[in-house]
Amino acid sequence: MIAKKPYILYSLPASRITQALIGGRKIENAWEKIKIFLVNCTTADVTIPQNIYLKGYTADEDHGESPELANVVIDKIKKLFGNGTATPVGYHYPDNIPTKQQKIEWQLINDDLEKAIDFMIIGQPWPKYNLGPVDLMLSYDFELIDPISKTILPNQQYTSGILVWLSRSNCISMTLWFPFEQADSEFEKYIDSIEPFLPFKFERKYLRLVRPNKKETANVFSKI
Repeated sequence: MIAKKPYILYSLPASRITQALIGGRKIENAWEKIKIFLVNCTTADVTIPQNIYLKGYTADEDHGESPELANVVIDKIKKLFGNGTATPVGYHYPDNIPTKQQKIEWQLINDDLEKAIDFMIIGQPWPKYNLGPVDLMLSYDFELIDPISKTILPNQQYTSGILVWLSRSNCISMTLWFPFEQADSEFEKYIDSIEPFLPFKFERKYLRLVRPNKKETANVFSKI
């Protein structure tokens, strides 16, 4: 979609993908930060994510990982949410034989959210594996609001969103579309108002001014 007018984007580069969530390794602290941001700065309903995925991983026995603890975690998930869908985590090259290590995925519904969050919190500290042994992924789409007036920011051309991973290492990926045509005092005022609620460290080097080219056939990105 080509921008109708300039706007400011906050998004991570492909070389980074995620940022750490504020709150450290404690899942309950990270989740609280997410809720505070969504309630104060967005139109999202915390209880209604766009997607909820719970993923469990078997041990990588080919590289010396012990299967016992990972299997216990997966059994606990199955008791709560059923069998899930198992797939290999990859395929060996060049013969394309699937790995012994598997990923088991559960696509949950909104009514499962509280149960899934509680499961992630109660199970801490999770055993250390190269993958998993479990992570909960949530996605939210929303419009940005003014945390002071609680009104939706006008002229939002695109939907903003976040992807959240709650696990041994809590992290987030975000795409925030700010409806400001330049990084002026009004933009700075808005950033100052939301920064205390952000669940991640706001790094200005990831801001980009996006505008249509002269022919309006593509978007042009420039550093701020």
